[in-house]
Amino acid sequence: MHQLFSQVLGQRDLSRAGDLFSLEDAEIEDCLSQALDQIKVISCSLDYLTNDNDQAVVEICITRITTAIRETGSIEQHSTALVGLWESCLEHNLTPQGENTEDTPHAKIASDITSCILQNYSCPSVMILAVPVAVRFLQRGNRELSRNMSSYLSLAAIAKADLLAEHTEAITLSVLGGNHMLLRVLPSVYPRQPDTIHCHLGNLTAMMSQLESPEQQHLIRLIQMVAEQHPLMLSPQVPTLVSYLGDQSLTEALLVALVDVSQASPSSLVSFLPALRIVGQQCPALLGHMAEIHGAVGIISEAHAHSSLVYLVSLLGSMEHSFHHTLLLEIRALTDRYPSILGGCGKDIYRISNSFTAIARLLGRRLEESTAIHCRSKSLALHAVRSRSINSDNGEDGEGLEPSPDNIFSNTLANSHSENQEAPPAERKLTADSSMPVTPALNRGVKEADRGDSRETDGQKEEQEEADRLFIHLRDNMEMIRDFCKDMMQQIPTPEHCVIEDSNRGCVAKLSFSCPLKGHYCLYAKSSFNLTSRQPHLWIHIMLLHLQSKSSVPLCSRDECIQRLASLWEKTQLKGAHSFPMAMTQHTTPHRKDLDSLQIQLEEVRFFDLFGYSEEEGGWLCFMCNNPEKATVVNQEGQPLIEGKLKEKQVRWKFIKRWKTRYFTLAGNQLLFRRGKSKDELDDIPIELSKVQSVKVVAKKRRDRGLPRAFEIFTDSKTYVLKAQDEKHTEEWLQCINVAVAQARERENREATTYL
Repeated sequence: MHQLFSQVLGQRDLSRAGDLFSLEDAEIEDCLSQALDQIKVISCSLDYLTNDNDQAVVEICITRITTAIRETGSIEQHSTALVGLWESCLEHNLTPQGENTEDTPHAKIASDITSCILQNYSCPSVMILAVPVAVRFLQRGNRELSRNMSSYLSLAAIAKADLLAEHTEAITLSVLGGNHMLLRVLPSVYPRQPDTIHCHLGNLTAMMSQLESPEQQHLIRLIQMVAEQHPLMLSPQVPTLVSYLGDQSLTEALLVALVDVSQASPSSLVSFLPALRIVGQQCPALLGHMAEIHGAVGIISEAHAHSSLVYLVSLLGSMEHSFHHTLLLEIRALTDRYPSILGGCGKDIYRISNSFTAIARLLGRRLEESTAIHCRSKSLALHAVRSRSINSDNGEDGEGLEPSPDNIFSNTLANSHSENQEAPPAERKLTADSSMPVTPALNRGVKEADRGDSRETDGQKEEQEEADRLFIHLRDNMEMIRDFCKDMMQQIPTPEHCVIEDSNRGCVAKLSFSCPLKGHYCLYAKSSFNLTSRQPHLWIHIMLLHLQSKSSVPLCSRDECIQRLASLWEKTQLKGAHSFPMAMTQHTTPHRKDLDSLQIQLEEVRFFDLFGYSEEEGGWLCFMCNNPEKATVVNQEGQPLIEGKLKEKQVRWKFIKRWKTRYFTLAGNQLLFRRGKSKDELDDIPIELSKVQSVKVVAKKRRDRGLPRAFEIFTDSKTYVLKAQDEKHTEEWLQCINVAVAQARERENREATTYL
């Protein structure tokens, strides 16, 4: 052990403890484990709780040791001693007694060591030692320690879910005891320990109303995983789940789970159909899920089938087109299973009619006759269907123009899917390493989708597609997606490439945008506008919708472009989190507030200075290609793009407001400014635009303190803070500078390419 450590720890010398920080980390690296063992001896002594001197010495030494371990990266070398000291704290009281809220001495030691150990959650050898001890801390009653431990264990679940799986019981009990932060761990360990979680499923689902929204989402994810993998386990929880449907933030996700449960245990939902119908009335967008549940329940018996058909047919006569296909699939399945309900003429009804409303009317009549035969009573709902159908025949809706349902239903829906069968969109490829080029490959993919060839039989393809959640979702919502993308495209661009990378604060999407026109003066002919976003899930959803909007047939999970998107998605997820099809079918389109957040980010990086939407081209073009009349002016040698007075901040410190007015000229590859206010004064001082790293509006926090119209230009050697006359002039300067900087970079790229 180093001499100074020996003196400080051996003699409990508080006066020399501070000198430990004067030592180089390399000097003490090899003796840190010995020092930790000595600290363990001191902290376990009988008088430690009452000896303030010893406590101070230990606290200082631990701080020095953990600092050295972090700086030298020697956590694996010293992990055994560090975890040993950490574990020894469990043998002592960790909870404050009485009115005293200060941490106990051993709680302080544990707290200081926790972050040093668990920040290395991606290091397997350290986690093998640490996780069992960390789980024991969850049960010791110190709320702050438990909270910190939960945070780190959540991170450990990302890198090493296997280590946590064997402690699933303890983690679940901690959650039920009020440590709700650990809910995010349960989806990661569930695939490895499903039975353990099944034992507590009732108590977990009962917690929903006690949770904050983020915690509810983790529990929802767990419920959906159970529904996908072991739906029978959720059948006892159906009453509880149905009771939560009134919360609109949970409704859709829970209905997806209930659909899975209904396929495995339809009888568990029989008594809740009236409640589900009320939810369907309140949320018409979810009626597709209601139809699937009613279809599943109807399979139980002919009586249940009749009851479900009455409801489904009433919807068929009144709902919008996007749901008709789902409804007809469920109706057809029930009438095929129990043909006697329609007197054996079901197929004739589908073939003789050329509109969904007409089918509803004919089915309504047959069901009404069947009801009259069996119970001599008539359904008011069916009368309503008939009256709506008659109104439709009189021209009150345009459903008579629908394609013939015979094309949809004959030969088990073969014709409906023949288009898709001939058209696998195979060429919308992603580059390797989780990178995705969207636009160029899209056009090839759509063309091939429209003319492609199939190697599968009709029956095989239909069977696979009917089991494909994503295919069904996209098929049922094609029109909605196309309309959404038509509007969205004019507000938010679709990236050309996407790469998912890890960062300190989670996964990020590195997006690239380029100009498709590649004109003579194009700003991005040889380069791209790059953006790093912390919303990768949202961008992936937008890319999926864009792909679907360009395809004439529904995409499915087997398409290569979808598989590549799914690969991107999986790189953003915790193990055991939402599957790609599950996530993409939660909401047909992103919420308005999510799209607004993307627009705000694009504005913050000045994207709209450099790109604009062209209705003529139907896409986003760079400033030069979008404004060819301005390109000539901008590229005239020596012709100023913009000039005028700006104020330059003279002092680097934010709180000193000292400005000097100068005359600036943006021309060619330079931003020139003169020492004085006049245009005629000499001494031009240039800023080379090719050396500019970025141009940004001054952050809001600083704008509030007197910089409302300021922006910053960052070069490799200096930062310039400038202020225009007003916000309008600021926007003009920002756009011109950004365009000029992009042009300078593009010029460099072209020269480099030419040279090579």
